[in-house]
Amino acid sequence: MPPRPLPICQPIRLVLYEDPLSPWCLVAERRIVAAAEAIGQPYGKLRREPFPLRVEPAAMSRGERRALAAAARRASKEPEARGVKPDLWLSTDPPLSSMPVLTALFAARLQGEAREAALLDALREAALVRSVNVTRPDVLLELAERAGVHLGRFCSALAAPATERRVRETFEDQVASGIGGAPALVIGDEWLVAGARGAEEYHSILHRYASERLGLAPLRTLH
Repeated sequence: MPPRPLPICQPIRLVLYEDPLSPWCLVAERRIVAAAEAIGQPYGKLRREPFPLRVEPAAMSRGERRALAAAARRASKEPEARGVKPDLWLSTDPPLSSMPVLTALFAARLQGEAREAALLDALREAALVRSVNVTRPDVLLELAERAGVHLGRFCSALAAPATERRVRETFEDQVASGIGGAPALVIGDEWLVAGARGAEEYHSILHRYASERLGLAPLRTLH
């Protein structure tokens, strides 16, 4: 058993920058949540923020689609991503950008974190398991309704230019701060953990941060 972390009054912030169309972001998220829950008291609830892996809509080459499908196959072998299929990227209607999905999630966030989380689960199941192009407006509305989102307010927020602008600004700010891809975990606004890591490695990193945070230097990247 690892030693108990230092007692801390204020929960340590955990922010995961992710793209819902990436199965490796799903794997990372589930491992981080499990590690934080196992360690306990020092950590607050994981906060998700947008980091699109495809920003501008553009047709993909056959090689790009095969690479995305191969990544999905590798992820599907992990226990956290059982059921994930590569077919989304091999279909005749693959997503060309992640921005519609991330904008929809931000629109749902305006109705509370529970509605955003419900929509995220619905989007992932549709895209990663059923291989549905969830960037289509009709699909987004159907999934939002299933997730219990108020459709009138959702549609207004989704159509507002400020909603997509907020997603882009978050993405641009994080690129400027040194984040180069998703998933990327920021711990306590100080440590950056880039890429998907193993479950035990996440636990070790979170435990070490909780034990050392009183004497930390500024942001460091763990390779």
